[in-house]
Amino acid sequence: MKYINKYARSYWHGLMVLAIMGCCIPACTEDNMNLKLGSVPTPSFTTAPLAGNPNKIVVTSTTKDAFLWLWNFGNGSSATTETDTVLYAKKGDYQIKLTAFGQGGSASTTQKITIADDIKGTNLVKGGYMTDAADWSVLNTGGDQTSVTFDDSSAVFNSSGNSNGAIYQAITVEAGAQYKFSANVAGSGAANTWFEVYFGTTVPKDGSDYTDNKYVSLNTWSGCGTGAFNGDIASIGCSGSGTDAGGIITFASSGTVYLVIKAGASGGSFGTGGIILSDVSLIKL
Repeated sequence: MKYINKYARSYWHGLMVLAIMGCCIPACTEDNMNLKLGSVPTPSFTTAPLAGNPNKIVVTSTTKDAFLWLWNFGNGSSATTETDTVLYAKKGDYQIKLTAFGQGGSASTTQKITIADDIKGTNLVKGGYMTDAADWSVLNTGGDQTSVTFDDSSAVFNSSGNSNGAIYQAITVEAGAQYKFSANVAGSGAANTWFEVYFGTTVPKDGSDYTDNKYVSLNTWSGCGTGAFNGDIASIGCSGSGTDAGGIITFASSGTVYLVIKAGASGGSFGTGGIILSDVSLIKL
């Protein structure tokens, strides 16, 4: 009897498993999964200049049945909202890419826009076009000093081995206002180096390193600056609180902030000819 009962239990257990599988398997077929997931959205969007400011473009997704939007604005900034307002500080052509996500997956589309003119405004950075070294103070951050040489329209940072150093100036800002920062950096490719932009409230002091609010930087350990580069550090930088902000910055308090541009190497090189800085600007929007 024990053998019969054991066999019977196994028999009925097997039937139950087959019944459950028979109910579940059809629900997992590819056709049924597709019916549940829905179709892939067809992405589309509109662009329009903001009234009174042609350097600001309003982008709006017109994609049906999307629940997530991933934008790449072509100027180093991005967003994940259905609509956004994008600032383009410099004239030129830009490719805007929208990736829309729906129940059935995702798809992308692009549009080209043309910005006719550079943004209008007063550059708050004195000597931002690097024509006069007197507008900048040199900061020794301790140890061997990074070389900074002014040459008509640029400042060249150079070093080999181990060094650190900066240039800086004080700027008066307004709390809550929006500013656009930009600075062109060029080089042949560096190794074991950093090139950093700070907007801090701490007064720079000779002999002390500066670490108050790193906004954006090239950093070979973070993956940028290792190959040849020539562009706006606000767009090509890969480290700092302003990474992917497209150069937009606001300040919590009105008063003085210190723009500190610091570069150094740790057993590395700035590359042939050093790192060239030019066209530094901070413009209130």
